[in-house]
Amino acid sequence: MATRPKDTTKDETILAKTGKTREEWYAILDAFDRRAKGHKETANFLYEVHGVEFWYCQAITIEYERERGIREVGQRCDGKFAVSVTRTVAVPVQRAWDAWANADQVSTWFTTRANQDFREGGVYDNGDGDKGVYKRIVPPKRLVFTWENEEHCPGSQVIVEFLPKGEDKTSVVLTHERLPDKKGCEEMKEGWTWALTSLKSYLETGKAIGYEAWKASGAK
Repeated sequence: MATRPKDTTKDETILAKTGKTREEWYAILDAFDRRAKGHKETANFLYEVHGVEFWYCQAITIEYERERGIREVGQRCDGKFAVSVTRTVAVPVQRAWDAWANADQVSTWFTTRANQDFREGGVYDNGDGDKGVYKRIVPPKRLVFTWENEEHCPGSQVIVEFLPKGEDKTSVVLTHERLPDKKGCEEMKEGWTWALTSLKSYLETGKAIGYEAWKASGAK
């Protein structure tokens, strides 16, 4: 798998790696008419015509789209939105995984009345109206499930990755993708920020944090 270079969007990095400044690339894409051509064709143009490396094709195109108001923050190439939240918890990776795999634990730190058929193709639901299907389960590394809460971005998908940081720490990285709009992106950002904060407290202290208490605290 290709590895994303560091600092792909820094001005000096773009110049060193592509031979042109950010402003020069923006002028080229203005002339190319990105608005009419679309993201994929624009990135391919940089790759095929100008010989720009893959990661820089994407970085330049995305930054250009944001600068010109074509793409909003959090918006993907297909027009859908995605949001990511990360928390590092002071427990081994298996302990962090179990907090998602066990319905009783999920009912403690995230929701109420969680029901989980925890297998690929299995379904879940809970007292908050969240429901969906487990699409991919790779213990204790990766969890993918659909999100079909009728009031909060149905038709979307959640990916949770568990990255060990030594023996006693784990980075939990959650990405909620295929969100319909910026409003949904902001709502899910807030919701998952609370959820992973509650997860961290539950794993480290044994006590979860309720949403209202978290909201009242002004924490981010």
